[in-house]
Amino acid sequence: MRKAILLMSAYATFAALFFGPKSLHGQEAEQKKHQYSILEKNETRSPIPFLPIFSEDGTVYGITDSIGNIILEEGITFFIRSYFYQNKEFNVEPNSKKVILLEKAEIALEGIEIRSFQNPIDQLMHLSKSFEPAFDKDAFLSNFRGYYAVQQQEKYVDFFEASGISLHSKSQKWKPYEFVQAGWAGGSAYQFLVPLELRRSHHWDWTNGDTIPARNTSPSTERADQYFIKPFYASEILHAFEYSWPLSSSNLKFYDFQYDLENGKEIILFKSKDEERIKANSDLFLLGEGKIVLGESAESIERIILNFSKYNYIAFPKNRNGRERQMGGSLSVIFKNSNNKVFVSEVELTAKLFGPINIGNPRPYRKGSEATIVEKILFEDFHFVQSKQDLESLEKGFGFVGLETMVAFDPAYWSSHALVSPDLFNRIKRDLGSKTSLNDQFKANSEKRLIPEEKDLAFFKDYLSKLIPQLKSIAKEISKN
Repeated sequence: MRKAILLMSAYATFAALFFGPKSLHGQEAEQKKHQYSILEKNETRSPIPFLPIFSEDGTVYGITDSIGNIILEEGITFFIRSYFYQNKEFNVEPNSKKVILLEKAEIALEGIEIRSFQNPIDQLMHLSKSFEPAFDKDAFLSNFRGYYAVQQQEKYVDFFEASGISLHSKSQKWKPYEFVQAGWAGGSAYQFLVPLELRRSHHWDWTNGDTIPARNTSPSTERADQYFIKPFYASEILHAFEYSWPLSSSNLKFYDFQYDLENGKEIILFKSKDEERIKANSDLFLLGEGKIVLGESAESIERIILNFSKYNYIAFPKNRNGRERQMGGSLSVIFKNSNNKVFVSEVELTAKLFGPINIGNPRPYRKGSEATIVEKILFEDFHFVQSKQDLESLEKGFGFVGLETMVAFDPAYWSSHALVSPDLFNRIKRDLGSKTSLNDQFKANSEKRLIPEEKDLAFFKDYLSKLIPQLKSIAKEISKN
C-alpha cells in the first residue's frame, strides 16, 4: 500500500503565532488560500470528485468536491495517493497553476492468470455467489480484543483497550438509517461489544473533558479542545461499508474495477461512482477507492481495504443536516472462513476528523488540531445463537451494558493479553503519563462507567455483579467450540 512520508506541516501554528491581530490574521489567511481543480489528464479533462488530498504527515487534509475542486493553503506540500491515478506531490504557491492534472496509473498485468474471467466484474459476480450467502447469517457471539487511541498534533490524548464478548444481533441485510452504535439513543444496534477486561486512560470525564481521572468534577472548567468520541467507531464505519460494498453483486454498478498485482498476487482495485448511485437513488455511505485481495486460488476473498474520503452518517436519512461527516481515512477488513461461513476476523480503522462536523460531541474546531482515531479489533471463536429467546435475552443484557461495563483493572491479565504493541504502548504511555502515570490512570478508572453518572452507580454495580460472571462464562464456553 502506498504510504505518505511522515512529516508534519507547521503552517497553522506558525500563522497563529506570528501574524498580527485576529482581523489581520483572518485577511492574511484568506489571501493564502487558493482553489485548485483536480482533473484527469485526457482530452476532456474530466473532474475527479471526492478525491482525498493528503498532508505531509499522511493524514487527509480535505477532499475534492463533486466537480473536482478544493481549497488549499499556500506554503504547504500536498500529496495525492491513489490506486487509479499516478501519485503526485505538489506545493501551493501564489503564482502556481491552479489545475492539477493526474494521469491514470499504468497497471502491469504480466503474469496474471485471469482464468475464464474477461474482466473484474465477471470474477466478482462469480465470487459473490459463494461469499454473499456465507456472509449473510444468523445472530452469533464471538470473543473480541481491541484497542482505540486518539491523536492530536502528533500526541496521544486518549487510550482504551478491551477484551470481551461481541454479539452480532442481526444479519447483514439491515435497513439503512436504523443502525446506531449499541448504547446510543434511537435505532437498532447491529453489534454489541461488552468489555470483560479493560484499561483506559484518564481523558474520559464527560462533564469536563480534561485529562484527569474519571470522577465527579465541576463542569465550570473550560477546555477549548473538549470532545467525546466513543471507542470502536470502526464497527459503525464497517457496517456503513457493508451496506453498499463491492462484495455484493447488487452494488457492482456503483464502482469501477480493474485488475492489478501485489507481491505477485492478483487483486481487484475498485473506485466508487457517486453519479451512478445518484441515478439509482441508492445510498452509498462511504465514498473512496480501495482493493480486494483474493485468495491463492482466486476463489475466495481474503481482505478488503477502503481509503474513504466521504462518510454519510448511517443513522441519518438523506437531506438531514449534519449527515455528511467531515472525515476521511482507511478501513481494512480481514475475513475468516469457519464452518462454511465467512466472518470478519480483524478490522482496522485510521480516520482523521478534518472539519467541525464529525463524529464526536460538538466541540470547537481548529485547523491544525484535528483529531485522528486509530483502532484495531480482532474477533475469534464464533458461535451462533441457538434460539430466539436466547437472542432476546442477550440483546437485553448487552444493550443495557455495552461499553459502559464497570470492570476492575487487572494488571496481571494485561501483562499477557495486551493487543497493542509494546512500541505503541510506550508512545501512548509517554504522551498520556505527563500528569498521572498511565498505570495509575487505569486504577483510577477501574470499575467506573465510561460516562460517570453517580446516581446510577449503585444500581449498575448490583446489576453488573450478576451479569459479568455470566458473560465471562459464555466467553469461555464459545472459546472451547
